[in-house]
Amino acid sequence: MNIIMAFNKTIDYIETVLDGEIDEEKITYLSGYSYPMFSRLFSMLTEMTLSEYIRNRRLTEAAVLLRDTNEKIIDIAIKSGYESSDSFGTAFKSFHGFTPSEVRNGKPFKLVSRIQLALSVKGGRSMNITIQKKKAFGVAGINEQGIDSSLCSDVWKNLYSKYSHEELAALGEGQSIGVCHDVENPNIINYMAGYIVADINKAKEMGFDVLEIEENEYAVVELNGSVPECIHEGWKYAMEVFFPEHGYVHSGDPDFEYYYEGDMHNQDYKMELWIPIVKA
Repeated sequence: MNIIMAFNKTIDYIETVLDGEIDEEKITYLSGYSYPMFSRLFSMLTEMTLSEYIRNRRLTEAAVLLRDTNEKIIDIAIKSGYESSDSFGTAFKSFHGFTPSEVRNGKPFKLVSRIQLALSVKGGRSMNITIQKKKAFGVAGINEQGIDSSLCSDVWKNLYSKYSHEELAALGEGQSIGVCHDVENPNIINYMAGYIVADINKAKEMGFDVLEIEENEYAVVELNGSVPECIHEGWKYAMEVFFPEHGYVHSGDPDFEYYYEGDMHNQDYKMELWIPIVKA
């Protein structure tokens, strides 16, 4: 099934359970991905986390109910996923700018519409993507568990505060690589900043965190531009154009940011995404 169609069917389902619990198995059935992986890919396509989208949609629907019905505020709060009117009121005012009572009495409120994904990139900028099989390899560096994706740059800062480029490069051929792996929580990722190494045992002896990556097939996306903007563009192009056109999906295995030397903030900077793939 076309990945965009599958994602839209999944969003359709989410919209039906805004006042209840999300069935993670249903998400997997509709999207073809585990709930954590769907959440991660959703944020790449929309630049909004899935939890943020659900919260905003619930608060939008809550405001509509306040304006159009006589339901008690506490009942609307519970429908919106809040355990008390106080916690609901705090979140509601933060989002809408007014309290539930004020909105019920005529104050304005925000409307966040449901998302409908489309092939918005198609016909625009083209990216060079090749299918490559890569043999097993090891990565050594610093591995942070359970972080927000916005903190990946901090992992690199931490790495270089402890080890020099020369120390890391000496373990292999100086190839630096960021790894997102073992995604099990929809709101956080496991991320490693490191280098491809030739001698895994030596890297372990030196105290580095080590990931051993199995042989796999990847869609290798060539990127040009400043980081992280070019990374976001690469993911969107792969998900919106390449995957649907060629019938691939993310396999769920670790994916990689492959960095070349140079100024990552320069518009001419070059790097790659390695996205593990299987046929849909």
